[in-house]
Amino acid sequence: MLMDDLSSIVRHSRTFCEHKCKNFNIGFPEQVILMFLSQKKRASQEEVAKHFMIDKGAIAKTVSKLLEKDFIIREENPNDKREKIIYLSNKGNDLIGYMKKVLDEWNEYYFKGLTENEIKEFKRVSEILALNVSDIIKSQKMN
Repeated sequence: MLMDDLSSIVRHSRTFCEHKCKNFNIGFPEQVILMFLSQKKRASQEEVAKHFMIDKGAIAKTVSKLLEKDFIIREENPNDKREKIIYLSNKGNDLIGYMKKVLDEWNEYYFKGLTENEIKEFKRVSEILALNVSDIIKSQKMN
């Protein structure tokens, strides 16, 4: 069943990434936020919470852990003192280089036995599915 397969993939991915990054003492939620910041460069904590559809309090706890470990920097938004902007520190950027290698290694296992065309098609279909389910959630919030 599709949902069982997807759930299994996510669980194994999480376990793999946590194991590979255990020497840095960061869990999967921290890794996810770091990767998000590596793409976005700067984001408010609220943006992160909305993107991942996670409670702001949970994001705040994870951000606090990353701050304690010096992987990110948090500053007040000069235009809105209530808003906190976070971005990668130099130490965080260094860790991202390692994490990208871990993801490359995961992808080798994940896509093993598939052709380049099959991988491209899978990515294309996955993107469509992600957008479709995102639309479902958005429409439910509006009703």
